[in-house]
Amino acid sequence: MRFFVNNYTSNSHKRIRVIMAFFSLSDITGNLRKSNQLIEINRYVDTELELSEIADRMASAGNDSKTLVFNNNGTEFPLLTNLYSTRKQTDDLLRLLGKKGYFERLNSLLLIPDKGVSLSMSLLKTMAPLRNLAPKRCRGKGKCQKMAMEVPDLNLLPIMKCWPYDGGRFITLPLVHTVHPETGQQNTGMYRMQIFDGKTTGMHWHRHKGGAAHFEAWKKKGGKMPVTVTLGGDPVLTYAATAPLPEGISENMLAGFMKNEKVKLVRSVQNKIWIPECSDFVIEGYIDTAEPLRIEGPFGDHTGFYSLPDEYPVFHVTKISYRKNAVYPSTLVGVPPKEDKQLGDTTSRIFFPLIQKTLVPEIIDLVLPAEGGFHNLALVKIKKSYPGQAVKVMHALWGAGQMMFTKVIAVFSEETDIRNSKSVLNALARNFSAVNDLHMSAGPYDVLDHAAQSFSHGGKAGFDCTAKLPEEKKVGTQSVNNLNNTSMRTFGNSLHVIFSNHAVAESGNLFLSLTSDDTNKASGIYVIADSQMEKAPDDILLWHILSAIDPGRDFSLVRSTSSDGALVINACTTGKRAVPGNRWPAATVMSEEVQRLVDERWHEYEIGPFIESPSKRLKMLDSDSFLK
Repeated sequence: MRFFVNNYTSNSHKRIRVIMAFFSLSDITGNLRKSNQLIEINRYVDTELELSEIADRMASAGNDSKTLVFNNNGTEFPLLTNLYSTRKQTDDLLRLLGKKGYFERLNSLLLIPDKGVSLSMSLLKTMAPLRNLAPKRCRGKGKCQKMAMEVPDLNLLPIMKCWPYDGGRFITLPLVHTVHPETGQQNTGMYRMQIFDGKTTGMHWHRHKGGAAHFEAWKKKGGKMPVTVTLGGDPVLTYAATAPLPEGISENMLAGFMKNEKVKLVRSVQNKIWIPECSDFVIEGYIDTAEPLRIEGPFGDHTGFYSLPDEYPVFHVTKISYRKNAVYPSTLVGVPPKEDKQLGDTTSRIFFPLIQKTLVPEIIDLVLPAEGGFHNLALVKIKKSYPGQAVKVMHALWGAGQMMFTKVIAVFSEETDIRNSKSVLNALARNFSAVNDLHMSAGPYDVLDHAAQSFSHGGKAGFDCTAKLPEEKKVGTQSVNNLNNTSMRTFGNSLHVIFSNHAVAESGNLFLSLTSDDTNKASGIYVIADSQMEKAPDDILLWHILSAIDPGRDFSLVRSTSSDGALVINACTTGKRAVPGNRWPAATVMSEEVQRLVDERWHEYEIGPFIESPSKRLKMLDSDSFLK
């Protein structure tokens, strides 16, 4: 995708200059329209459920996925969703590839220590992109503030209700700007906002987030905490607000480096907070730190389950400004894959060079599968040179920023293609011994992880699937027990999934079978999953298993004197208590009524060939409540 291209003549030669500015969503939609990556829907579409069902189908279309704009939604503002529709489009929007793209400039900077630090034109040229780290503060109002509602009313925006049991309508792509009352340091985060009425919302920030830290500081000071929320603007700003940045690196600094241009900021009209000038909407207001918290939720979250109702601060809206031709952005999260898959993949790619250069030099590749919700599973490939190196890598990654939330890390050596499931399963069977190569730990969990033994804390598991060096113990031949009367699905030679409604009883039978005299050479990994998952597609099964386990509670070893032993994993939800609230949350599945409605109207949307609802693959998980 190309952006603004200006042709001009110099010395009789035609030259092309590509200007990479920060754009509003109205600019972005214009360029996507020209490159045929945008579909506009002019038929009326209800923002409650119907719109999200259409977006869900389009996001599931793989490389054929397109960005959608809903022009007829009951408001004067078009709604855009599925902006990060494909990897290629995401790369273009964030300017990751190509000459002077993010990766080229980052690699040049990372090579400086190897080349020496002698002052030369080459060094100065290499470091030139750093000049764009500091944003540029501009005087006066920006284009995002030229128009304003006479009476601020959130109901005039096309805000979606995404899933049947959501607590209401949610702003899903807000850039929430706050300032520390003492230091003046600003923070930009993305925290969903449930609409309570036309002038109030919830502010769903977790305690480890920057916005929550500012809120605690304002509570100590007392009074009203100023908050400004922006919507839209350049996609790189939205990405930066989700990125796992280290302390002291602002979101605007990352955006400026990625775009190789300073972020232009203007000051909020009512709050002393600086915001991106390219924004489409500006919502100003405050949180009264003395006001009681209010119940927010449930909400169909990126985990694929409903996050449960809880108490959060209340945001009061005092002003809503917007630019001419403003476009309202929204996204849908739920059972993977969804649009956020592209952002998750982008994060692993963007921060991989930094991890490799500063923390784990032996790392060759890193994959965070969408089925793991980007926190539950990491596949790592390393250049192995000494015994125990895989364990060192596991612990280094568990100590690296938001990688601390990762439940399971599997480390492979360089002959394994960790982006190929067959290659991964072969390495697991060939190189992993449950007795020798399973390494347990414990640490922080994502606060949305309901499978943890305690809130936001649980067990970790590391799998050393690297080829063994001469001084390391080799893995024996894998064998499978004859498990009578068992419904089982096998992956490769060593991973077996058993379906049962009685995990404890099934575990007991499994232990007896694995330790009986005539089968004492059994080995491998045996996962006990809920019987309702027996007909689930492989990717949905993997997602459900990873969502239901805490390795500290659910992993058990079966040792044997004549084999490598077996690992038994209880991935059933029956018999376990979820946190918080004890009952397990339901999965995000669209109602059959809305599925049928969209089926019937598909040709009226004029968006191309029919796409079946992703919720049909989740029928076994359908529920009549946000709780199971």
